[in-house]
Amino acid sequence: MAERLVRMGKVSSIDYENGMVSVTYPDLDDSTTDLFPFFSMTDEYKMPGIGQDVLVLHLSSGQASGIVMGKYWNEDNVPLMSGKGKYRKELGELPGEAYIQYETGNITFHDQSGTATLGDIIAGLKATGKQE
Repeated sequence: MAERLVRMGKVSSIDYENGMVSVTYPDLDDSTTDLFPFFSMTDEYKMPGIGQDVLVLHLSSGQASGIVMGKYWNEDNVPLMSGKGKYRKELGELPGEAYIQYETGNITFHDQSGTATLGDIIAGLKATGKQE
């Protein structure tokens, strides 16, 4: 592999238990890394999928070690929601499967049972007497 500290590649295998992935570099004759740790932002666990584009930081000691920083937005990975003051956290494997979303002062939760705002949930708890 060419000596490049920052690389973009595709996830080729995943070790879920240990939080590690290997990455293939299509522009380097499909060479594949050993398993590298997947970066844990604020101790959050959400592994990428096979074939997803990821950013890799190789250590200065050489291409044999590094850390996979995560996915990035591109034409194959477009945000489902965008704009100033908006936040969306996808929780499921498929986009839209399960998420938490914030927009204009409202928090929305969505999963297989449906969609509800935080206001709806609090009102429901008050109606059933389950909130002080």
